[in-house]
Amino acid sequence: MTEAEIATWNELVRDLPWLHSAHRLLLRMACRLSARMDEGEVGVESMKALSSLLSKLGATPVDESKVTHAGDDDEDAADEFFGKPH
Repeated sequence: MTEAEIATWNELVRDLPWLHSAHRLLLRMACRLSARMDEGEVGVESMKALSSLLSKLGATPVDESKVTHAGDDDEDAADEFFGKPH
């Protein structure tokens, strides 16, 4: 992944604490599209794809309301993968 994609990954992981290892492919796709968007290299179809991915990840206000947030004390095996502190 590029530096821009990694920065987006870290931002999304921080903002979406419910993500776990099963989300990694969707998250990677969202990072690629987001980085391209920041560089002004995306068209309407790519923007639609990014919007769809963000929705599937629960990263929109409407979709986040449907996400069940785990308590802060819950440990997830994916925490190490997503860089969350123990």
